[in-house]
Amino acid sequence: MKQMSCMTVMKLPYDRRCMMTQQVLDCQNIINLFNYFKMMYCAFHISDMITEIGVMVLFCLVVIAFLLVMTLTIDVFFAPTMKIVSMKLHMNEYLAGVTLLAFGNTCPDLIANLMPIRADAPIFTITVGNSLAIILLSGGMVCFLKPFKMNGPSTVRDLLFLLLSLIMLRSIIFSEGNVTATESIVLMGIYFSYLIINILDLLLLRYTIRKLRRDINQLQTSPGNASVVAEKTRLLNELERDDELNINDTKQINRQMRGSIEKVFFFNTPKKRIRPPVVDHIANRTIFYNVGNPKNLFLLTEFFESLNPIDEEEWKLAGWCQRILLIVKSPLTFFLILFIPVVDFEKDKHGWSKLLNCTQIITNPFLMITLVHSSATSKYYAWYIVPNLDISMWTPCVTLPLATAVLIHSRTDVPPFYHIMFIIFSFSSSVVIIWVCASEMEVLTSIVGIVFNLSGNFMAITFGAVSNAMADIIANSNLALQGYEKMAFAAIIGGPVFALVVTMAIPFAFNTKVRTAGAAFWLYGEHGENCYIFLMITIVATLWWCMIFNFNARRSAGIFMWLIFVIFIIYCTGVEMDIVHEFSRDQFFNPM
Repeated sequence: MKQMSCMTVMKLPYDRRCMMTQQVLDCQNIINLFNYFKMMYCAFHISDMITEIGVMVLFCLVVIAFLLVMTLTIDVFFAPTMKIVSMKLHMNEYLAGVTLLAFGNTCPDLIANLMPIRADAPIFTITVGNSLAIILLSGGMVCFLKPFKMNGPSTVRDLLFLLLSLIMLRSIIFSEGNVTATESIVLMGIYFSYLIINILDLLLLRYTIRKLRRDINQLQTSPGNASVVAEKTRLLNELERDDELNINDTKQINRQMRGSIEKVFFFNTPKKRIRPPVVDHIANRTIFYNVGNPKNLFLLTEFFESLNPIDEEEWKLAGWCQRILLIVKSPLTFFLILFIPVVDFEKDKHGWSKLLNCTQIITNPFLMITLVHSSATSKYYAWYIVPNLDISMWTPCVTLPLATAVLIHSRTDVPPFYHIMFIIFSFSSSVVIIWVCASEMEVLTSIVGIVFNLSGNFMAITFGAVSNAMADIIANSNLALQGYEKMAFAAIIGGPVFALVVTMAIPFAFNTKVRTAGAAFWLYGEHGENCYIFLMITIVATLWWCMIFNFNARRSAGIFMWLIFVIFIIYCTGVEMDIVHEFSRDQFFNPM
């Protein structure tokens, strides 16, 4: 039963599948919060193909629900947190994109690669396939939605680092047929070099800005330097635009977009938009503050208003289709808002709600620790995971006194000075929820593939890669539409660099199976060479169109990237159906 594939179980009669899915190890690995095979054949008692197809349709709807939860989490909690942390750390858009946003987007992949289901999986194929989907789908979406002027030197540098990471990863896997601990350290060294170069680039940028300001001040004191001053001022303005990172007024941007939709919106590259309005986040913090107000003024009213899942202004501006979508999303939004604190500098009082935030100090750590610990222990009752409270049951000993202290000390009309610390809750909860949703989507798409007799490798680089890339597509698209297109595109390149280096090096360091002879065969997988060559094509093609368009991201570039992904899917489908041969050579084994 250890070597038996779950795909083989699907060829057995329906009345025997319940017993076999509980005994075949491969089926036991394709689970996360729910044991879907046991649910299908032991709880639902599927006995014919029509019922089985109906359950697959139900699973597709569940995937859409997880996608919706992921969208809400990114939009309401994750994206505002990223902007605030970046601003507090005095980053510019590009550095924030290749570090914080790239880490946040690829952190679920790192956790997934450390899970038992990936212990002997073709993680090279999975990681490269995910990177390919992120660059082509998410990058194409950003270029299509928000054409902009790219930072040329930084883009070329990061694409070359991505190329180096890909070549090094493949060389390490095939150098001796396995991966050593030293080689995993070498991979990590590439990422540390990448970070250091990006930080030095920002420091040099700011040094150049200070030098230009000094030069302009000196030249202005002397006559006859008007042309030199004008040139230096132009260069200074360009560098200052690359250095700034503000909190943009998203609501104002949405109003402008709703009022300026043209008939040719989807068929041409629009004119360059004016810079988005900036939020005065300091004024937002104290907008309702009055020293004469009672500390608990409108305490309950504020609590219930904060739990309203539908934004009043968004409802008024929305059409009937958007209102239906808001109603559908409202139960999920309510559940998320109830347990995850909102920290958003665009909102009045930065999203502070005294009573709600005090309850979240207690409930948020309890739920998140329970969720993570339960996933780690993986104990199941029937077809669902058993909540493990061994650690989380002790959290109220710390959080209850803390919540009481905050309730006594804080006011309702202004957030306390330590409100910024709620970012820890918001960020960690966002990462956990994104990871859970991505994992469940991957498991469900794998099950659909197994039921319809599709190989695991094919599902991983097609449906699995697209589902994993959805978090990046949603986050980067939202940021681009809010005026942070440089940050989004930086994350589109920086995320795959992190994935190819860090999310591979850490599992290599802890997974002893990669030390065995011949590990390169299953690490690389059937479609590994296909993914490798298409990612190489993608990197070279991106460099090509960037230089052709003088680093102006245009809609045609976005469509071009989507077409490359369509060709990749068509080719992989042809390989799966044995219509064409994959790029890799056939395996030959010496006779004993």
